[in-house]
Amino acid sequence: MANFAKEAFTSPKGNFGTAHIERPNKKGKLKVIIVVPKAEAKEAIAHIDAFWADNRPRGSKVKPVHKGYMEGTDQDTGELTGDVLFIFKTNPEFPSGDKKIVKVFTAKKPVREVKLNGVQIGRESIGRAMGSLAIYEYDGEYGVSLYLDAISISKLVKYTGGVDVADIDEDDEAEDVDLGTTVVGTDAIEEEEQPTEAPRV
Repeated sequence: MANFAKEAFTSPKGNFGTAHIERPNKKGKLKVIIVVPKAEAKEAIAHIDAFWADNRPRGSKVKPVHKGYMEGTDQDTGELTGDVLFIFKTNPEFPSGDKKIVKVFTAKKPVREVKLNGVQIGRESIGRAMGSLAIYEYDGEYGVSLYLDAISISKLVKYTGGVDVADIDEDDEAEDVDLGTTVVGTDAIEEEEQPTEAPRV
């Protein structure tokens, strides 16, 4: 197996588009996507492009199959969003069978490692992904992978999922539904104290 170039790399600060770091996604990978406005992503893009230009294997095409980043598109319209997605992935286990741990750090000084304890990172959260740039080869095609080792969180917003009252489309012709429950407005529910956010860097 050929030894290709590899070096440490940290993404720009952005929103977490995806954060599968404790359990693999459907494709069996631990994966983090950092979504960054294009203007703020230029320096990182230039660094990745230069890494490819300096280290691309002999015989590979000038343009790689993938560079570890891509421009964001709207899922409904297919139009460009003006964001760049930095896509970090890793296998959930080392070749030895040992579990791969993606470490989580606060961005506030002094930096400290934290445990999420099942808390899922919502898309409004802000931070960075850390790992390495590496040239890869698959079926004779070459590209750049962003390997995931850790994340740092500047702002944490929990992902709760599900559907709430605001997601329901009202229907003026609907019948009244009485399930024997007391109907209250969402303002009648006391909010729990919010977790302390990790301040922005």
